[in-house]
Amino acid sequence: MAYGAWGKLRQPTPAARRSGEVRCYGPPAMDGGSAGSQKPLARLFAYMRLAPGAYVLGGILTLLYAAFFQLIPLSIRDIVAAFENAPDVVGRAILWLVVASVCLALARLFSRIVMFNIGRQIEYRIRNDYFVHLQSLPQSFYLAHRTGDLMSRAVNDINSIRMFLGMGLLNLLQTPVLFAGALIVLLPVDATLTLWALGPFPLFVLITRHYSRYMFQANLAGQEQLGKVSTVVQENASGALVVKAYDLSDLERDRFEDQNQELFRRMMRVGVMQTTMFASVGLVPALSAAVVLWLGGQRVQAGQLGTEDLWLFWGLIGMLTFPTMMLGFVVSITQRGLAALERLGSVLDIVPSIRDREDVAAVSEIRGRVEFRNLTFTYPGSYVPALKGVDLTVEAGSTVGIVGPVGSGKTTLVSLVPRLLEVDDDAILIDGVDLNRMPVHLLRSSIAMVPQDSFLFSISVAENIRYGVPDVHLEEVRRAAARAQVEREIEEFEDGFDTVVGERGVTLSGGQRQRVALARAMILRPSILILDDSLSSVDHGTEEAILGDLEGRRRGRTCFIVAHRISAVRHADQIVVLENGRISERGTHRELVELGGFYARLHHRQELLSELDLGDGGAAVPEPAAGVPAPAVAGQQRLPLGEPS
Repeated sequence: MAYGAWGKLRQPTPAARRSGEVRCYGPPAMDGGSAGSQKPLARLFAYMRLAPGAYVLGGILTLLYAAFFQLIPLSIRDIVAAFENAPDVVGRAILWLVVASVCLALARLFSRIVMFNIGRQIEYRIRNDYFVHLQSLPQSFYLAHRTGDLMSRAVNDINSIRMFLGMGLLNLLQTPVLFAGALIVLLPVDATLTLWALGPFPLFVLITRHYSRYMFQANLAGQEQLGKVSTVVQENASGALVVKAYDLSDLERDRFEDQNQELFRRMMRVGVMQTTMFASVGLVPALSAAVVLWLGGQRVQAGQLGTEDLWLFWGLIGMLTFPTMMLGFVVSITQRGLAALERLGSVLDIVPSIRDREDVAAVSEIRGRVEFRNLTFTYPGSYVPALKGVDLTVEAGSTVGIVGPVGSGKTTLVSLVPRLLEVDDDAILIDGVDLNRMPVHLLRSSIAMVPQDSFLFSISVAENIRYGVPDVHLEEVRRAAARAQVEREIEEFEDGFDTVVGERGVTLSGGQRQRVALARAMILRPSILILDDSLSSVDHGTEEAILGDLEGRRRGRTCFIVAHRISAVRHADQIVVLENGRISERGTHRELVELGGFYARLHHRQELLSELDLGDGGAAVPEPAAGVPAPAVAGQQRLPLGEPS
């Protein structure tokens, strides 16, 4: 089922969802005053239009509830009149009261089931749309937004919207109908007393209008602070190992207490407003009851009103007390819901930028030729280009190795190939076609990328490996694990391939995580394979076995290998060295060693360390940090200083 209610404002088609991403340099500026509340309501109405039949049914049930609501005080009046004038019909009058009460309860029950169900359905649709939208956002969005805050919007803010659509909307619709019904019942009995009795109720409008001005901003501030608290909790849960390793539990506890204290302060402000408003609203029906007793009593004594009619006024005004009090609660729910819609809209309003364009190329397959033309790339919010004037051609089926100091732009370069980041037109060509005109779904389904951070989902090892092709058989999963040199270790687990890894694969070692992630890429049949320093946590022998397998299987497949180890790239068709975002050297392994530049120095340094048995038999050797010279090798120059990451 496609849920496109928000799409009436901005949502892409299902095809665009699969291929589209959005520009994400921050939420749009909002106008102050009432404009901030009109926009959320427009979004809400778009979703409400998806269920017109349910709202019609809810309206009918609300009218029935209002009718039976009026019958209760009318039945009480009949009972009082029967006691005074016709004792023999008292039983029948009481029976009618019981029947009206049962009907009222049933109408109340079913009206709430219908209206609350609508709220749940729209909550479900909004949460689905929000998740789909998050999946479409590029990396630059996640660099600017905290995970905990995004989670808070998905849970707490959408819950607030559901409360508004359920309890809030029901009472907003029901209470005016109840008051209209009361006017219809009371005006024919005594118009003067009716106007005096219902006269105080308009005060409710003035009271709620006064408080609603401040409650929207107060609720918005509280929900934003709740997002910050969620962020602290999420960061500490994900980074528990680092917190304990550095013995910073007390510092993090103080940090959480500061954020929690601010949340307490903001929510107390909301609570004080709510309590004050409820107390003020509660005076309205009390004032109305006093008017009924004072003026109604006088009219009974004067013979202008019957005793049973006074009971009617008293009963109906008393029954209107609870709906009036609930309106105070509804105002709070409404302001909280509108604030939640405001926060949710600041994400959902972000306009797509990485998606299939109108001039998308008619391409059915990708062979794998990649060309970078004078590529310059700067991250949003940064003033220093990460890549500067990169010119590089990688023929289809060939392998390119990329090395360089930390922070030289290696990961940025390969991340641009699957279009994870926004890039200028004609800066990158795939098979001669501008990257930005490539169908995004085709592009990404033709690329397998193993990033530096080997992220695993909290599912079984087998499900992680078959993540890109969920229908493959277990034997294919085993073969991919064997090619990644991790099958034997998986088999040693108690549950084998059915072992569920922890969050982000925390129950596996760094090398195991990298090899499982590599197996996830190997099980695919991509035209382009990108290995972004994906063997840094495995030993030299395992690396040689994996690279040997890749050497035999990567024919006809374009490969990008980012590495700090020379052994990982020495057999590549060409090798480029990135320094300060520029290509400073390029050629084959032999040519670069003979050139005597950065690559040659790194090669000789790693060879020397291997011969001296320093490190783990050829373990990755990081470049020197800024300001720290590399150890000199006899007959060689010192390594250049690496850039800070």
